[in-house]
Amino acid sequence: MRSKSNPQHTGGGKNVTIKEVAQRAGVSISTVSRVLNRSKPVSDGLKKRILQAVEETGYMPNAVARSMIQKKTGVIGVIIPEIFNPYFSGLVQGIEHVAKEHQSYIMLAVSEKKPRRESELLRIFQARQMDGVILAAARVERSLKEALDRLSVPYVVIGQRLAEKAAPCVYLNNRRAAFEVTSHLLDCGYQNLGIISGPLWDLASGRERLEGFQEALKKRGQPLRAEWVVERQGFHLQDGYEGMKSILQAPQRPDAVFCACDRMAAGALQYLKESGIPVPKGMALAGFDDEELASIVNPRLTTIRHSPFEMGFKAATLLVNQLEDPSIAGGDITIPHQLVVRESTSLDS
Repeated sequence: MRSKSNPQHTGGGKNVTIKEVAQRAGVSISTVSRVLNRSKPVSDGLKKRILQAVEETGYMPNAVARSMIQKKTGVIGVIIPEIFNPYFSGLVQGIEHVAKEHQSYIMLAVSEKKPRRESELLRIFQARQMDGVILAAARVERSLKEALDRLSVPYVVIGQRLAEKAAPCVYLNNRRAAFEVTSHLLDCGYQNLGIISGPLWDLASGRERLEGFQEALKKRGQPLRAEWVVERQGFHLQDGYEGMKSILQAPQRPDAVFCACDRMAAGALQYLKESGIPVPKGMALAGFDDEELASIVNPRLTTIRHSPFEMGFKAATLLVNQLEDPSIAGGDITIPHQLVVRESTSLDS
């Protein structure tokens, strides 16, 4: 027999009615409805009591009926390029934090960096009646822009700026950040600089970071040597490893290399160690993103720090604001960054 201190759970909620929830909480049915539908504010104490009654009874609101009344499903569609990259894990955590605060849920999909796949996912999200969409795209091609234009729900783009201001974007100033880390290498006295870049079809992490590197060299009057510029098609350890291997095949090697991300820098570092080239005395290295491994490898990496969590948080906040008030257009947001100097570029270490 259950004690009175342990409230009876009525089961899976299949036959539980909203009337039973109201009776257990000691409130009216309309008050329960206000809390579950978020139609009108109630006190925190009352809200807590009603939600506890919902949990104890196992009551499951009719989501379909509620969405028809509210014209909302309470679900946000999120599209990311890949799942194993820690950057996107942090980004999703930021989105989830905001969604949870607004009693919404996210439906996550992985595009594998394929614009056609992204367009298909947008159509699926539209058909499933998502309240809104957050898209982290590596590139925004014409087909994807057309798919975005066909969306009848609000959306926010992460990481890329749209040429046409169709929707708010949240992004990092990759060009400026790459300019700053390259300028740091030049300030340290390194004059012969190379770069291992990501794919240039990735406008933000690939092309813009290369452009920032080039701008810094041009400003200082330093030459850009083609044999020290290596484009890779990914942002992985192996890309950095193979990229450094390619650079070292040149007749003369640079005295510093900027890598488009920390994982590439770690791969480049491994190849330098295998080649007997010390870092930074034989060659300096700098990365981007300040992933956890940047402070674990030896020597620790000079890099650019920014917050994927904040990027996801800001994007979700923009979207939620539009959902709550469609008249809010929402402007673009630039996420701040910071140069973090460590031993991989310091000749004093």
